[in-house]
Amino acid sequence: MTSQAQTITRRAALGALGAAGLGFAIFGPRRAGDAPPGRVVIDYWEKWTGQEGDAMRRVIDAFNRSQDRVWVRYFAQSAIDQKALISIAGDDPPALVGLWDFALPAFVESRAVIPLADLDAEFGDEIARDFASRYGVPDFRLRREQYTAPAWELMHHDGVMGGVVSTCSSMAYYYDRAAYRDAGLDPDAPPRTIRELDEHAERLTVMRDGTVERAGFLHREPGWWNWLWGYFFGGTLYDRAKETALASSAENVRAYEWLQSYPEKYGTQRLTAFQSGFGGYNSAQQAILSGKVASVLHGPFLVNVIDRFKPGMDYGAAPFPVADEIYDPDRPIGLVEADTICVPRGCPHPREAYEFLLFTQLPRNIEALAIDHAKPTPLATPSPDFARRHPNKAIAVHNKLMASDRAFPKPETRAWPQFEAEFNAEITTMWELTRPAADVLADIDARAQRFIDIVVERRERRYGAKS
Repeated sequence: MTSQAQTITRRAALGALGAAGLGFAIFGPRRAGDAPPGRVVIDYWEKWTGQEGDAMRRVIDAFNRSQDRVWVRYFAQSAIDQKALISIAGDDPPALVGLWDFALPAFVESRAVIPLADLDAEFGDEIARDFASRYGVPDFRLRREQYTAPAWELMHHDGVMGGVVSTCSSMAYYYDRAAYRDAGLDPDAPPRTIRELDEHAERLTVMRDGTVERAGFLHREPGWWNWLWGYFFGGTLYDRAKETALASSAENVRAYEWLQSYPEKYGTQRLTAFQSGFGGYNSAQQAILSGKVASVLHGPFLVNVIDRFKPGMDYGAAPFPVADEIYDPDRPIGLVEADTICVPRGCPHPREAYEFLLFTQLPRNIEALAIDHAKPTPLATPSPDFARRHPNKAIAVHNKLMASDRAFPKPETRAWPQFEAEFNAEITTMWELTRPAADVLADIDARAQRFIDIVVERRERRYGAKS
């Protein structure tokens, strides 16, 4: 980037901050008074608040106690990806930033993060010697064999390791075992296929006087992953090699026709009225906690909410059911997500930032954070007592999904936020049976492809054609 371009970018970024009145909230306060004298102070921006933020602060406290050179300070940030890009453009980034995995393509393609291979080449040997003497870990490096294959992939974009996984999640089928017993179903035999899920959902559904009192399953609860149903039918949304949207593929059409079969069966207005009574995620009125829904697609972090609002709930979990013809108990299919820690371009203390980043990847630290977040491990070989110490009694299901060769991430394109927004905008159209799924998916495909084409054109204009 030329100096003129940097000036324009900085001016635009800071001008936007001034217009929004956010400058102080984003860039400050910066004070070193809370650090012991003589320490190099580095700031770490992260998304987490509450219990999740407290868990990372414990890792930071352990690092700060373990040595006397570096002091890490934690700052929770909303809209962290936007604020991080603005701070980088303004030449005032933090030393570390926590991103969702779907944001990594934009940061890597924009050269907004330092590739970890570059940091390892410059500082890896020195830090490895320190870790050997300080933590008893010889020659500690970020190596492929340390992680499950999906976790390793989530740390990369176009072959560049842009960050490390701080925590990861795999989405599974959660169900109320008491509701299963109430419906005469075996709580130790959750559905394996879509056909079995439909059968279970019908038996689990309770209706009285034409009103739904309990739904067996609803695609729109909690409604966070409106885009993924085609994967359980063998589909995908994006051909990365060809940079092509595939929302209207036959597998996706089949999946969303299946989604539409539920309002067709139970009535759109009836389901809409029923869902209007659901409480929010972090509450006792969340549908599966309040007994209004017997099963959901959800993440392992659900267990923290259960433990808070309904301790003792008899829940079960299993890989989400798939179409009969692709069922394989040894190769479950499921969405995997990750939170990543990156070192921004222009980081004021790259050596110290990389040292803390590596500290988070020591097995005892990455597992402690996973346990506090109730999430699976990204490590290929968990410690022998990881499952025993874990609050989620179904963690083995999540670990298996996290290591499966058929686990899938969000499509790896920086156009993904716009792509996902198309599904979020159109899911009501499909759920209310306003239009056939095939027609809606064709429109999503066309609009998503336009976003992808814009990303490709801009990338090629700035950095040359993708090799």
